[in-house]
Amino acid sequence: MMKRIGRNFIVLAVVIIIAVVAVVAFITSGNSEAKGPHTEYQCDVKSISLSTKIDIDKEGEDFVKVRGNLFRFITDPLTMYDLEDNKIAYAGDAYHFIAQDSHSINVGDTVTAEMVGLVDFFGESYDIYNADEEQVAEVSFNMFNTKGEMYDMDGNIIADFYSKLFFNDFTVRIYEDCELDENTVLMIFCSYYSDQKADSSSGGSSSSNKSSK
Repeated sequence: MMKRIGRNFIVLAVVIIIAVVAVVAFITSGNSEAKGPHTEYQCDVKSISLSTKIDIDKEGEDFVKVRGNLFRFITDPLTMYDLEDNKIAYAGDAYHFIAQDSHSINVGDTVTAEMVGLVDFFGESYDIYNADEEQVAEVSFNMFNTKGEMYDMDGNIIADFYSKLFFNDFTVRIYEDCELDENTVLMIFCSYYSDQKADSSSGGSSSSNKSSK
């Protein structure tokens, strides 16, 4: 009888600890201090949709929208449109110059970046390359999908991402020293969102076959 009470007490204590950690994580998520002068983008994710749909405001004004492909079930290539529905950027999983199934980011007809997913057991991380196959940045996200930071190769933060725990909407800040254009950066963060959404719906394995590079 005493052993049963002891086990029940341990279970209750673990449940309470988990609940407290979840509450603290929820309260503290979505609160991230800016690291300097920046432009802020609010990314409104349309949750009731079979494919990715994100409307993006820039400093409170309608800016662009990003849409996935309803008929692609393994990968979800993303297209960015302006307010007149003109295609201005694209991100897809394709054979390219860095790794199989890496995301190539195209703005207009130009490849502006390649993001390569890395093996990361406590979150998500990517190396970012330019069209000349030179690494220009790296970005990593925590295991709760609530915070991410992009750094250049000198260790300077050039963009970041944050959202509230259990919420799909997220905010992107691009700092003044970022040399990547804003559409490329936004497509990188939207591709991350699409990746982690696919991972959660498939039970864990990444849809992008992350490289250990």
